[in-house]
Amino acid sequence: MEATTDAEGPLAESLAFRLTVLGGTMQREFALHLKEAGLTPKHLGVLNVVDRALARTQDDVATLMQVTPGMVVRLVDRLEQRELLQRRRDPVNRRRHILTVTADGARVLATSAAFAATLDAQLVATTGTALAGQLDQALAALMRTLTGSR
Repeated sequence: MEATTDAEGPLAESLAFRLTVLGGTMQREFALHLKEAGLTPKHLGVLNVVDRALARTQDDVATLMQVTPGMVVRLVDRLEQRELLQRRRDPVNRRRHILTVTADGARVLATSAAFAATLDAQLVATTGTALAGQLDQALAALMRTLTGSR
């Protein structure tokens, strides 16, 4: 059976499928950007959720990012080795680790935010300002459901 790139069919109409395809494209762009630093989009995701105080512990990160605790340990190990994230024992519960973004981690986030702005500008150039604004609002609403914020 031959594969098709035809934009017709039931999946072509699915918002979820189109977001998956477009998300994969953006993830590849970020992966190329982060490769020089020896990081992946998942590393950036950990830095972001910790920096925004959406997650304080490794378990919080695993739950929010919907990955296994073991994967978070590996991601945090790498970030800690690169001195982008600090892990310390929770004084209340010694089995947990509290995560904090370091100054170097904040610089990685700032550089990545600048890179994201260039991708955003490309999206605006493709869709126009009005449609990009609507997309931004829709994505913000979807992110609020993911993070549990209002």
